[in-house]
Amino acid sequence: MAFYVYSIYGVKSFFEEEIDINESFFPAISILKPLCGLEDNLKENLTSFIQQNYPQYQIIFCVRDVNDPVIILVQELIASFPEKDLKLIVCDRIFGYNYKASNLANGLPHCDYDFILIADSDIEVKPDYLKTVIQPFQEKKIAVVTCLYESIGNHLVSILESLNMSGNFIPRVITAKKLEGVKFAFGSTIIIRKKVLEEIGNFDQLINNIADDFLLGNLPTKLGYQVKLVNYIVTHHVGKETFSNYLTRQTRWLKCIRVQRFWGYIGMIFTQGIATSTIFFCISNFKFSAFLLLIITYFLRLNLAYQVGIKYLKNSTCHQYLGLTILVDFINLYIWIKALFGNQIKWRDNEFIVNKDGELSERC
Repeated sequence: MAFYVYSIYGVKSFFEEEIDINESFFPAISILKPLCGLEDNLKENLTSFIQQNYPQYQIIFCVRDVNDPVIILVQELIASFPEKDLKLIVCDRIFGYNYKASNLANGLPHCDYDFILIADSDIEVKPDYLKTVIQPFQEKKIAVVTCLYESIGNHLVSILESLNMSGNFIPRVITAKKLEGVKFAFGSTIIIRKKVLEEIGNFDQLINNIADDFLLGNLPTKLGYQVKLVNYIVTHHVGKETFSNYLTRQTRWLKCIRVQRFWGYIGMIFTQGIATSTIFFCISNFKFSAFLLLIITYFLRLNLAYQVGIKYLKNSTCHQYLGLTILVDFINLYIWIKALFGNQIKWRDNEFIVNKDGELSERC
């Protein structure tokens, strides 16, 4: 219950913080786009990065497989925007188990500018995106900028993603920011100074690590740099997948957190107020005091989901299915318990063992 109260306060201060745009600070940016296959809304996602209201930037599209159908789409985009600095890099060099990191490593030599932006292919942005997220770099101590995202789609998994994002993920991140600072980054947006990227060894430490996004934010902090989480929210388009795949993906993500930050993982149980208060009510033989705690917890939980999903994000899915937040919380508790055991994960149809540093090795 205390988590919800603290989160409601933190969410308000985070989203209402204004970002001042300095019209004289628009340094050139190199954007790396690792691509693998076609996916829902991909053309629109990529086009949104091409059509930026920003003076100087380039986009390097990185593809591993010469037969990947995404190559045709990229070539069409390059032909449609001849005035833009767009490059397609097709290279099959693989440095480790993390193919995304290999894609990034292959594209890095083609980056001409001092700021490198990495964003996943399922992200869509508005025309003011670059001019907004670059602003924190006016402070020399800032090495990395990252931002949160909202999930949208028109199927079951997208509903679960939207509700989980607004009611759980975003509040947890904002709470972590207030309690211990920002020592992480998200694949929705990572902007890093090129010289800092070189200091952490470019992408070498990511090639066998599943938590590449986290490391791009975490490693610079170990060198004394700072990471800035801006309140610019980008859009994550959730592709179609089965509920079973959703559970597998979420379990994989939580297992990675558990093996790398065990006590942080254990602490997540205190954010599972809906499920834990319901269980407590049942095992207390339905006492009135437990019932009162349950009602207060439900109210705070739904209020938090409303504040993030509806008031600030104005997410239509959250507005329509807010009541399902309760169900999502029980699903999250199930995933949390499932991820508590074992260090085997399934990623891209392959099975791996993940160690305490997030490093992958093939399962025997």
